[in-house]
Amino acid sequence: MQTALLEQNETAAGPLELVELELALKHQDFVEQGFEGAVKHALEQIEGRLLFQMRLDGVNDCDWVAAIALEDDDTPVHALVVQRTGSDTLDVESIETSDLPVARIVNAYASLITTLDRVQ
Repeated sequence: MQTALLEQNETAAGPLELVELELALKHQDFVEQGFEGAVKHALEQIEGRLLFQMRLDGVNDCDWVAAIALEDDDTPVHALVVQRTGSDTLDVESIETSDLPVARIVNAYASLITTLDRVQ
């Protein structure tokens, strides 16, 4: 399996964490573990958190997408892991630069999860 970090205008917050995620994903057996397994195992290695995942079935040229949270000096960095239709690679996209509509809900969902974690 290969991963490809999209070279778009990176923001100052978090490009190193995204590269770390990309490297962790690169060492996963995507065929054996599947999308969910590869993403979860990579996040365990870098102490990231899966916020949600969804099957897109070709919408926006994607089969799967996962929203993730990484920590950068106690500041959360949110990103998407995307499996494009017909591709055997996983792309890591910053939510600030992603063209996928799902990127717009990641911050709100992460805030909801953080609030629920505090309640427990």
